[in-house]
Amino acid sequence: MEEISKVIDYVLKNVEMDDSAKKLLTENLNIKINEKVELYSLKTKLEILYNYEKNYLELVKEFKEEIKFASSIQEDLRKERAKFFAETLKEVQSTLKDSQVDSKVASNWVEELVNSYTKSLDLSGGLIEEHTLDTIGRLRQEAKQEVKKSELK
Repeated sequence: MEEISKVIDYVLKNVEMDDSAKKLLTENLNIKINEKVELYSLKTKLEILYNYEKNYLELVKEFKEEIKFASSIQEDLRKERAKFFAETLKEVQSTLKDSQVDSKVASNWVEELVNSYTKSLDLSGGLIEEHTLDTIGRLRQEAKQEVKKSELK
């Protein structure tokens, strides 16, 4: 904005006017121009943001079934994990106890079962997360492309 002050000074250079009046005029013009530039810049940024959000919402609407599916799978995985530790594991321990399996053997078997099941759930969770992140990445990429298209218009 310093350039604007220089331009104003250059324009007023040959104008016969009191120096304090020139200075005051330069300051006022500078303020007014800066306000207009800042307002225009803000308006442009808000327009870009609005277009991005609008396109993003349209994409979310378009992909809502995939989003619901990913959310449903994640919910099912959480429920399965909770059920395993709340019910299934207790049933297995009870069955081993009723079958009079040696406590050390039962303990080792339960530990291996928990480790195996946890690894399986973690793997499933990783795949679900990867799918979800891929879907979100596609949404973001398409939203950015739509914004670029709208900026070119």
